[in-house]
Amino acid sequence: MRVIEKNKLGNFSKNFYFDKSTPISSIYQLLYIPSGRYSYWFNLMRNNKKSLILAAALEVVENEGANHLTLDAVAKKAGFSKGGVLYHFSTKTELLKGMVNYLIETNDTKLLKRKTGEKLISAIVQQENQMTTQERRASFALVAAASEDEELLEPARKYYSQLFQEVTRNSASSNEAILLLLAIEGMRWLNILDLSPLSKDETKDIRRLLKLRAAEN
Repeated sequence: MRVIEKNKLGNFSKNFYFDKSTPISSIYQLLYIPSGRYSYWFNLMRNNKKSLILAAALEVVENEGANHLTLDAVAKKAGFSKGGVLYHFSTKTELLKGMVNYLIETNDTKLLKRKTGEKLISAIVQQENQMTTQERRASFALVAAASEDEELLEPARKYYSQLFQEVTRNSASSNEAILLLLAIEGMRWLNILDLSPLSKDETKDIRRLLKLRAAEN
């Protein structure tokens, strides 16, 4: 299966774009979630413009700040008319919901693929170690949603609540698992917001330690 390396928004979604010769069966295989439901990304693949709009929205939040997220700004970044954006997201609220869903489903899909044969907390640590910069930036969806309306964060609250419950059920020590999960999330946000005082080597050392601790739990 050939993956298109870049699109007009750069590397943001390079792992999700396919050329016209890609067999539909291959796309199904990649985007099917073992739990029996289809990923939000499956719907996006059916509509490439919609995925480009979400990618553009995340870029706007990252580069210009959540207060600059407007349908006009997203249309300009994506290279579409405002009408083209409105066709897929009739309001800014709908756009923010799509951004939050993207974040949740991306994490969910990756975890489900890794969960087989290993503890959930180990899968989370491994996933964090292999996340690209672009994937980490998807967390800006939460920043944008929080700045607009806290109610938009409700799906994310439910997701994290379920994630913490599952991690504690799946670990020998629930407190140790929670500690590891909080450390992972904290490091991610410090890096996303460019607030971490750690060097790249120090960050790698800490992640290596977290991986060992997770394997022991």
